Amino acid sequence: MRFTAPARPLSLLIKPVSGRCNLDCRYCFYRRGREENSVPVMTRRTVDTLIAKLAEAAPASVSFAFQGGEPLLAGLDFYRYFTASAKQALPAPLSFSVQTNGTLVDDAFAAFFRENGFLVGVSVDGDRETHDRYRRDRAGNGVYARVLAGIDALKRQNAPFNILSVVDDANAADLPRTWERFRALDWNYLQFIPCIDGGTGVSLSAEAYERFLKQSFDLWYDTLMNGTYVSVRHIDNYVGLLMGRPPESCAAGGVCGGYCVVEADGGLYPCDFYCEEPWRLGSVYDAAPFAPNETMRSFTEQSLLIRDACRACRYFALCRGGCRRDRTADLLKNRYCEALRAFFDYAIDRMKAAAEAFL
Repeated sequence: MRFTAPARPLSLLIKPVSGRCNLDCRYCFYRRGREENSVPVMTRRTVDTLIAKLAEAAPASVSFAFQGGEPLLAGLDFYRYFTASAKQALPAPLSFSVQTNGTLVDDAFAAFFRENGFLVGVSVDGDRETHDRYRRDRAGNGVYARVLAGIDALKRQNAPFNILSVVDDANAADLPRTWERFRALDWNYLQFIPCIDGGTGVSLSAEAYERFLKQSFDLWYDTLMNGTYVSVRHIDNYVGLLMGRPPESCAAGGVCGGYCVVEADGGLYPCDFYCEEPWRLGSVYDAAPFAPNETMRSFTEQSLLIRDACRACRYFALCRGGCRRDRTADLLKNRYCEALRAFFDYAIDRMKAAAEAFL
């Protein structure tokens, strides 16, 4: 009897305009150095080739997540063509999402997102002062009001959305005000990510991250005890792990290789934070672009290089080494290790209580 490997799900992070963006966020690690060398918009030929190769690969399911730069610069017609082509050619279950700065969202985009089942992530760092600290347009103007206008369009069209906030030392210190503002706006699906120091001079120290983790958990737990559940992605993952659920995010999983980036020119990379030539996996124009290859295997195996002291830690089942981008140069230790350990010491009993309440 010939053995046939079961079909596997595929998760793709699509960069339809590569690093192009209508904003000039001070902490952006991705746009600089990419705009000049990127194609303006992913061509229909590349879209057709990508979908044809997916059809050949016959995955069990496909998740399409669009990101940038600012992915809405590709235009609404691009998304109409992409989704219609994917739905027509791929028999597998499909899901769609997009991460946007919100300034280009209008009623037409919002209606399209609702009609096609898109989950929309909107980048908002806090109230006006916190958001406009780093997130400004090319003329140096704050964009907070434009972002709220985009969210209003999503609300009018009943398009589901969540909020993503970048946390550096200054934004972390603003958390109580940010939480109060988000609660006042009834935003109940939140994600906070540590700021990468990509040479911008903006970053998140371990000390500030520890304070942020403790404070965010206190705010989350107190809100929960008062009868309102607010989804905070990193807390959801920790509580879920305590409940015996698999990690939802790749950072919580402790191993890379969960998705593949497709750049505007069709180039493939293993991670949004590693779209660099040494880690180029190939192109959608290759004969079998989604077949396992040595570069992907190496990238995944390197993420498993965790020191013995971490594996012996009482919190390893929760931390799992964390995201590769947060590790030291040798990949053996998370630079936030002590902050995470102090946080778990601080919150573990209440996390367990929350996990038991949800079971």
